[in-house]
Amino acid sequence: MALTKQILAKHGLDYSGEFIVGMRDMHHIVDVLYDKTDPKQTKAAYQCFDELLTEFSAQGYGIYRVNTAFMDKVADTYGPVQRNVHKTLKKALDPNGIFAPGKSGIR
Repeated sequence: MALTKQILAKHGLDYSGEFIVGMRDMHHIVDVLYDKTDPKQTKAAYQCFDELLTEFSAQGYGIYRVNTAFMDKVADTYGPVQRNVHKTLKKALDPNGIFAPGKSGIR
């Protein structure tokens, strides 16, 4: 949470987050809130989110459920072996590539 707050503040954004706790897991949900009609805020939000993904993955946190602009970056954090497994499964289950093409970095 401290790292999240630090990165958001660096980009002029406020912290809005929550924790979801399960039996053996905990998820830190971070909402990057900005005015999408303001080009400067939009640019700052995208740069901020990119930095959040980079820092979280560098520290070993698994990331999921991001918007489509960042799905490829998140998929890359899990490495080429997992990407290949996902691609193989996608090709077997959806040979014509009609189900959510490109979603979650799977092509």
